[in-house]
Amino acid sequence: MRRNGVVMKTRFVWFLTVAHASADINQGSIPVLLPFFIAAHHLSYTAAAAIVFGVNIVSTVFQPLFGYMSDRWSRPWLIPVSMVVIGLGVSFAGFAPTYRIGVASVMVSGLGIAAFHPEGARLMNYLAGDKKATAMSFFGIGGQLGFAVGPLIATAALFWWGLKGTACLIVPPAVMAGLFLYMLPRLTTGYEPKTASRSRETDQEGPDRWPAFICLAIALLSRSVMFYGLNTFLPLFWIHVLHQSRARGGSALTVLLVALMAGNFLGGRSADRVGLRAVTVISFLLLSAFLPLLLVTSNPLVATLFLVPIGLLLSAPFGPMVVLGQSYLPHRVGLASGITLGLAFSFGGLTTPLLGWIADYHGLRAAIGVVAFMPMLSAVLSLMLPAQKNR
Repeated sequence: MRRNGVVMKTRFVWFLTVAHASADINQGSIPVLLPFFIAAHHLSYTAAAAIVFGVNIVSTVFQPLFGYMSDRWSRPWLIPVSMVVIGLGVSFAGFAPTYRIGVASVMVSGLGIAAFHPEGARLMNYLAGDKKATAMSFFGIGGQLGFAVGPLIATAALFWWGLKGTACLIVPPAVMAGLFLYMLPRLTTGYEPKTASRSRETDQEGPDRWPAFICLAIALLSRSVMFYGLNTFLPLFWIHVLHQSRARGGSALTVLLVALMAGNFLGGRSADRVGLRAVTVISFLLLSAFLPLLLVTSNPLVATLFLVPIGLLLSAPFGPMVVLGQSYLPHRVGLASGITLGLAFSFGGLTTPLLGWIADYHGLRAAIGVVAFMPMLSAVLSLMLPAQKNR
């Protein structure tokens, strides 16, 4: 479906996708570092969890601010700079002499994450041409790849060199940052993002639709809680509720992650054909039916099979919702990107302590139950969304 007849710059879309993966390798590696921090600094589990909370709170708060700034002062060179900051923050944490310095270092990494995503999504919007949902889905896949590869790299490095092995985590983002700077003139050829003041001078794209955007943001918030809830508690659910081994619990999470990446791709491609809102609504309605099924089965094989449609449907709306957010705020694309990506990638991490409290006092089935019924909220909110205006 073509709107402007503008062809997607496929090669550069793939390059930015890989850059996103290299940036999120560090964020994905943080959970693997926690046992080493606990041993090195004699931490409680609560203190260790504060490290994850710290990076997520910084990322969640500052992403909209960086998005707001990019609408007025868009600078694509912030993308490679932020990648280096992400890598340095996590890498230095392994050398920090005290716990507090380690937390501060990881929070600096969160600042880099906050700077990367709005500018990266804004540039991806430009590179996408008339295939915006497809391109944004690739952008999401890049992040998921980073989260999946990060623990593997961190585990190997920490196994060989201990906590100081975090130094290896600077390599992927630093290498990609160098390549990005080299490619920057070609990546940004013709890229002249409108500032908020200039864009308001014309009404070609219509006014910003804040009520629709707020509705979308709450739906994305709900989706983020689902993602982090499953990512955090699914292995424990397999072990303590379905009575499976730790290996089976890890395998269940792998099945979910693979389905998430496939769903991201299929959702973007489908949205460019049948519409952004249609894919969002259908995905959440179907997810409302499939996710609660985890609570009513005691058969591990059946539960594993359920994870395939759950992962596909949970991830399919990601790209379409980010593009919808950009279309609802056409004069504030950076701000829209910062908020939507902040909610999608970081906010759910702030809610995991609450889910953990529910699991402690009411059981893992209750915690998963809260997650299982959240698609209904997203489905109702997505039904309230207006369709994207054709340009």
